[in-house]
Amino acid sequence: MKNAAILVTALILTIFITACADSENSGSEDQAPPIPEVEVLLEQQPYPVNEPVDIRAEVTQGEEPVTDASYVKFEIWNTEEGQDNSVTKEAEHTEDGIYELSYTFEQDGSYQVIAHTQVDDLHTMPQKEVQVGHGQEGQAMDMESSKFMVHLMTEETFAAGNESMLTAHINHMEEPFTEGKVKYLITPEAGGDETEVTAEEKQPGEYQGSYTFEEAGNYTVTVVYEQEEKDLQGKKQQTIEVIE
Repeated sequence: MKNAAILVTALILTIFITACADSENSGSEDQAPPIPEVEVLLEQQPYPVNEPVDIRAEVTQGEEPVTDASYVKFEIWNTEEGQDNSVTKEAEHTEDGIYELSYTFEQDGSYQVIAHTQVDDLHTMPQKEVQVGHGQEGQAMDMESSKFMVHLMTEETFAAGNESMLTAHINHMEEPFTEGKVKYLITPEAGGDETEVTAEEKQPGEYQGSYTFEEAGNYTVTVVYEQEEKDLQGKKQQTIEVIE
């Protein structure tokens, strides 16, 4: 009887230890991955005009270099002209989490550079100001809209007749624009009525709304955002292509 009691006690202890280990493993598996950190690497400024220069970003996640980001895209615009006149180009991974793009600034002045970075389902978009040519160093962004960064995700294919998910990432003063009211105004460029789609905040600064495009063609999508209590508002317009 004594030996049987010892065996039963040992069995119970084994089951308890195994259950605890499984619980710890499950907890670690369910833990969300850390937000990727992106640093825009700028060389000595001002940059020259009409000469190619390298714009780079270092991407890490949990202090480890990210060598397989879904993409790193630099959005660049002249501060005075505003983000509506921006140019977006994709960078290539070179080594150890460094993504690089060769770019030529065509006139002097102050420019804004955003590194739109997607790692799995996580998106981040740090912003830096760049001086080019004889532009005044440290020139302040004099437009309220320049304090906002709005990125409408257009990497996925939009097909007519299928439900599409419209996703926009919005930052204000380099922080996620949270608890805002966001909607999409959708208008076919071929002509037709404007449709309004209310977006919901899925993650801090990430707003999604679903819409089914009835026909193929180009559409104008205007992202309208506001926070009434803070008197913040703005909009950004972009054209997307819908295929058959």
